[in-house]
Formats: sequence, structure tokens, C-alpha cells
Amino acid sequence: MLLILSPQNSPRLDYVCHVIFKLILNLDYAITQNEQTYQQHQDFKLRYLPKSNILFEKDIRPQDENLLLQDKPALAFFLLSNYEEYLPDCPRDKHGRIVHEQSFVVKHKLYNQAVVHRIALKYKELLIKQKPSFQWKERKYRFVPTFDVDIAYAFKGKSFGHFCGALVKSLLKGKIQNAKNILNARFSKDFNDPYDFYENEKALCTQHQVKPRYFVLACRRTLYDRNISPQTPVFDALIQQLQSFADIGLHTSYYAENLNDILQQKKTLENKTQTRIFSSRQHFLKEKMPQTFQNLIAAGISDDFSLGFYDRIGFRNGMAVPFPFFDLKKEEKTELTLHPLLFMDSAAIPTNFSETDYWKNLQALIQEVQTMGGEMTALWHNNFMPKGSKEEALFKASFEKMAQAALI
Repeated sequence: MLLILSPQNSPRLDYVCHVIFKLILNLDYAITQNEQTYQQHQDFKLRYLPKSNILFEKDIRPQDENLLLQDKPALAFFLLSNYEEYLPDCPRDKHGRIVHEQSFVVKHKLYNQAVVHRIALKYKELLIKQKPSFQWKERKYRFVPTFDVDIAYAFKGKSFGHFCGALVKSLLKGKIQNAKNILNARFSKDFNDPYDFYENEKALCTQHQVKPRYFVLACRRTLYDRNISPQTPVFDALIQQLQSFADIGLHTSYYAENLNDILQQKKTLENKTQTRIFSSRQHFLKEKMPQTFQNLIAAGISDDFSLGFYDRIGFRNGMAVPFPFFDLKKEEKTELTLHPLLFMDSAAIPTNFSETDYWKNLQALIQEVQTMGGEMTALWHNNFMPKGSKEEALFKASFEKMAQAALI
């Protein structure tokens, strides 16, 4: 067992030690303030000499970033807890999301590294010197494909009112082919919807022996929530199709900011799937600390897959494996597990897209996750990669690369 000597103990210190030593390095640990106990310990031991005081504070305040960079456990806690998002002056976009360009990991160019894992590996190097013959449990790279069902179909499944409105709009704008597609989707059983890529995804996942997870939007239509209605036979058929090869999670709606909204949408999806729903992802990756995750816990969600960048790929929290949510308001480690989102299709293909840069960045990401024995959790949207598009081709090729990395 590892013994850590620290001038103080606290829930924050215990949490970061849990992630670094128990979760990443698979070591049991204890924390002591007694020098004699530390000196007499015959197993692994480390001395913590803090430079930042963040781990022993009980409030939330602006931090000295230079001190954080010098104090590795403090830095790890700052990243893991999403500390900066609790600050009142945290820069946010029109959707209420932190502006990543101004976030700590981007400003300090840390987003392309699994920083917390690298901190753990530094400690491992010190511990190896103490016991060179110790047999470490090594983690192995794992590929976790996920899909968000924001807009299940381009034309299929529209309600009668939406069908009429879309048809009239297309005709008034002279979009004759679009109008034909709307009519064929409603009246022809053989209509080939451009977003209907689900069987292809099933084939890829079956080929590579991975079970995907689909996060399904199951709410009424709004400006930002545009999936087909869950009260339609087309929605029922899609759920049945997905359940034949995938796990189903809740894609909470854009406006679901209170517990009742989440519970209602969760119940709708549970009624459709006839299973309990334990996982979620926030629509638009939109969350508010700590209310969003407090609501998820109260709703019976145990795993959330929302913490990723909406404008780049990489490590938002410095982690490549799932880790527990720490509630800074309550000063406690919770039972909610956060799964870092490392790759999202729309974030990987910016406006000034370069295919050379795309593959270079993806390969670097895969290499980092492999080195850390992490989980490559990736996200794609069917409506972002219509059949025959450049995005569809990139999806297939990137999926293959991520899956094949598990064989190395």
C-alpha cells in the first residue's frame, strides 16, 4: 500500500489521490500527517509538499495558475473538478458553455495530452525506484464508439404538421427534389433516407466486436431539439433497430435544465426501450456546474458522456478513462461516473478543414490514448455524415483506425 505524507488531509486531496493512485495506477493508498508513521512505513510512500493551497480550501476562488502548474496534485484536481466553470467570471458562449478557447487547458496548450495520466506516470517512476520488482497492473487501450441521435432522419418520421410545413416551404422555395423526398419518405416504403446509416454502423461495430452506445433525443420539437417525435411508429422502429446491437442512453434536450425535465425525458425513453436508462449525454454538450450533474444523479443516471470539447478534439479534463464527478459545492466525490469525450466528428472537422491535419491530429490522439491505456470515446452524428458525403468517408476511415488501435 502507498502511504502519502501531507501537512493536511481533505476531501479534495483524497479525491485526487483516488484518481491518480487507485484509478490510474491501481494502488491502494492512505494519507497521514504523522512523520513517524511515514518513516516507519515499509511499502510505497510519497511526500506531498503543496505549492498551491487549492486542495485544502473549502471555498471556490480564482487560482494562481503558475502555482497550479508547479503543483501536480493541485493541477490534477483543478482539471478533474472543472474548477474554472464554477467561477462567476467563467467566459461562456451563447449556449452557456465555457468558451474553450479561453479555458485553462487550451491557454496552456495542455488539451492534446492526458495530463492527469502523465502526472500519475511521473509518480509511478518514483515508486518504481522504491520497489523495482513490483508487478504493476497495466491498462489496455479500449475503443468506445458512441452516436448522438439529434436528427434521426432527414425526411422520414415527420409529424403531419411538420410534413405539411416542410412540403409547402420546399415548394415555395422551388426546391422540387426536396419536396419529392419529403413525399417519398412519407408514402414510399423503399425510400432511402440520407441519414439512415444505422445498419452500416451496426456492420462496422459487429466486424470490430465493439458495442456502441446511442444517445437518443426524446422530447418535443424546439429550435435546438429537432429529432422525430418519440410518439411515432418511426421512432419506435428506430429504437428497436438500435437495441438489436447497441446500448441506449438519454440525450437530454437543449432546454432540460431542471430535474423534472430530465425525469420526464428519461421516463419517455425507458417506456420506449422497456429498459432502465443509466447513461446520458447533454445536447450541445451543454452543462452547468454542478447543477447539471446533481440533477442527473437525482434522476438515477450513473454514467455521463458529456465532458468533451465542442470545437476541437483532445482532453478537456486531462483524463483518458472514466472518473468520478467531484461536486465542489458539496465538497464530495459522487457516484456519478464521467466518461471523457475525446473525439467528436463536428469538432474534428472545423470550417478551415484540412484532411492532412485531420489525420495528423487523430493519429496523435490515438497514440496518446494508447500510451495511457485509456478509452477512446468517440462521437458521431448521422445527420453530420449523409450517405455519399466526405464526412461519411471520414467516419468509416477514422472508426477503422480507432478500432484497429485496440489490436496493437
